[in-house]
Parts: sequence; C-alpha cells; structure tokens
Amino acid sequence: MSVFRIELTKEEQLRYISHLDYYNLLQRAIRRAKLPAAYSEGFNPHMKVSFASALAVGVTASAEYADVELTKDICQPEFFDKLSAVLPAGMRLLRVKKIVAHQHHKSMNALADMAVYAIQLPENVHSDAVMTAVNAFNATSEVLFLREKTGKGNKKGQVIKKIINIKEFVATDLQYDTANNVIIVNIKVSSNGSIKPAEVIASLQQKYLLQLDSNNILINRNALLSAGKNFIDLL
Repeated sequence: MSVFRIELTKEEQLRYISHLDYYNLLQRAIRRAKLPAAYSEGFNPHMKVSFASALAVGVTASAEYADVELTKDICQPEFFDKLSAVLPAGMRLLRVKKIVAHQHHKSMNALADMAVYAIQLPENVHSDAVMTAVNAFNATSEVLFLREKTGKGNKKGQVIKKIINIKEFVATDLQYDTANNVIIVNIKVSSNGSIKPAEVIASLQQKYLLQLDSNNILINRNALLSAGKNFIDLL
C-alpha cells in the first residue's frame, strides 16, 4: 500500500462545476490511468481519495490538494505520468509526493488554517473607489454581515440567518493591486468556521457602497496553507 499527495489545478473550464463533480472527475481519471486505487469496505465501497478543502462553485484554484491511497507501491514518476496523461481540460497535475507512514496522521482538512484568494474585479471599476473601500475595511475592527443559508436536516428548506463579523475571519489586511485590479484576501480556516471571499466582496458593497457587478467578478484560490506552508511542502 502507498499514499500519494497530489497538487492539482482547477482552471477556467471547470469554474462552474461542484466540488463533488471535481472529485468524480479525479476518480474517473485515476481509473483511466489504471492506477491500483484502494477502496473502502462495506456495502457501498468508495475510492480512498480525500481533498484538503471543498472549493465553492464559481471559484478556480491554482492549487488543490488530494491524498490518493493505492493498494500497492509504485514509483512517484510512474504515478505522475500515468495520472497526468488522462486528466481532463482544466485539471493539471502540478506535483506529486509520496507520504511515508509517520506523516499520514492528520487530515489536510484538520491542518488547513489559511486560504489565499485573488478577487479579479471588472475592468470598469474605478480604482480610487476600490482603494477607499479597502482602506476603510482595513481600518475598522468590525464589519458585520448578514449570512443567509438554507437549513439542512430538520431545518431543511428554512432560511437561516446569522450576523457574523467578517473581520474575525480575515487574517491580514486586504491588499489591492491597482495595476491588475485585484484584491488579495487571506482568510482564516478553523474548526470555528470561515467565510467565503464572496462574502468579503458583499461586505465591501454593502458597508462601503462599492458598486460592483457580482457576475463579472472572478475568484481564484491562490493557496491553501497550514502554518504558512502548502500541503506538498508540509511533507
């Protein structure tokens, strides 16, 4: 048995597929590559592939991470070449690293503590207005935002409302690249929850009256980190 950690992209062609569909694409690629994937036991066995963190629909990623368990040992170049050759458009294999036994003790989901997002704003947005909103956001300790989501379980179908302080989940000041019209936001990830980059943008719109067409905003997750390192370099 062996376990490989892989670093993948989720590019523009796959922007609007769900995390489950992305997961299924990877599984199909592993089968096409004829890699000796391990499966769980029981009535409904599933391939032993685990991702670091689910990505929202409409968000691309420069680096997604997954652990893939195999039933027998193969060399790292063979794994990389076979899988890379069959991945669909929009999913590129960047790096692969074998996990040794003593390293595979905690899930990436549990280790993740920060996500770095690049928010590409529309070309027609005036940079002075964005800078004013970003500076005001950075200067305050509290940015309240009304989060609404549809309930699950016995609250299925209900709209659940909760007021959150966006600033509690932002790790550093927002950075605004005026030349490229991009906002960089570092978001904390923890067992206490997190926020979506879209909620940061929505708070800038609501609290600082920043006029943006949400349909023309592109969001990319540049990095997912644990103690400042990506999940390949952790090994």
